[in-house]
Amino acid sequence: MLLTLTQALQLVGLTPCLFVILFLCVLSARNRQAVIPIFYFIALVCSFLIPLLDLYPPFMASHWIEGSVLVGESTLTAFSFLLICQFMSGKVPGLPYWLVLTIPLLGGSSLVYAGIMTANDACAADETCWDVTTIRTLYHIFSSSFIFLLLIYYASRAGTLHSNDLIKRHKYWLIVTLILLHLLVLAIDMARLMGRISPEDALFVATMFRLTFIYLVLTSLFRVFYPGLATQVMTLGSGAAYKPDVDKEFADKIIDLLEKDRIYRQMRLNRATLAEMVGIGEYQLSRVINRHFDKNFNELLNTYRIDEAKQRLRSENTQITVIGFEVGFNSIASFNRVFKAKVGVSPTEYRNNEKAILVAS
Repeated sequence: MLLTLTQALQLVGLTPCLFVILFLCVLSARNRQAVIPIFYFIALVCSFLIPLLDLYPPFMASHWIEGSVLVGESTLTAFSFLLICQFMSGKVPGLPYWLVLTIPLLGGSSLVYAGIMTANDACAADETCWDVTTIRTLYHIFSSSFIFLLLIYYASRAGTLHSNDLIKRHKYWLIVTLILLHLLVLAIDMARLMGRISPEDALFVATMFRLTFIYLVLTSLFRVFYPGLATQVMTLGSGAAYKPDVDKEFADKIIDLLEKDRIYRQMRLNRATLAEMVGIGEYQLSRVINRHFDKNFNELLNTYRIDEAKQRLRSENTQITVIGFEVGFNSIASFNRVFKAKVGVSPTEYRNNEKAILVAS
């Protein structure tokens, strides 16, 4: 059987989806935030599989297989909502938010018409009949509209994203593309319902949008869930042999980032993020820091943080707590501990001593 253009595009879309699912499954063993993206891409796989079932008649003859694929596809919008909530809060949404997965139980969802696959129409007792595809389109419009309302409510409560600046940019990009994708698909469903576009053309356009979405977000998705992946691949590809001149250039770039951009102020700055900013792998970054600064990653950051804290304690009356957070420490306890270890006295004692010296002079 020859493939239609839409079916060929569906097959093209399956490959990266399955790759992402495999990648995230491996990652989920140490990062449970990968669970929702796994389910999202499984639902996306189901959306690609629906027109491909015609290629293998035994699948079409099995109501369980076709029904399962339709049910999986019906959860796509709900998992989009959960994924956006996760990006916005920086953590897996709480149990109440997972109730959006009950939406497929309402109205003309896949669970309703999965049992009537032997017919092309769904008929009521009064012999009024509706096309199954129309019911599915109505469900998509209903579920998307309802979940967008929930998303607006959640966004009004959640506030800004919680992550370092680099990862935040990737999360914003993922959120925007997710919302845009579902708005476009929603517009196609409405045009299909009003008869402005044929079902075949609607499926083709929706497939193109989903395929474009996958290839647009792959890089950002990997960087959000595995920030060091890109830099590690780049390092392996170019070779990371020790080259003093090259490493000196990277060391100078690190100094610029610390002294000019003051990136040490980012509370959640980690080695993978700094490596990506410099353009090298994490192993090479550690080597550069060890050789050129004679420190490890945390010691280097804390040196700059404590130096700024000392300067501000001498010259400002800002609360010590505020200074500790603004120079990059994520708790006052860690600020006091690191400060005393490096300076020999607590921040309060240091400020009092400096004031006493100033008065005496």
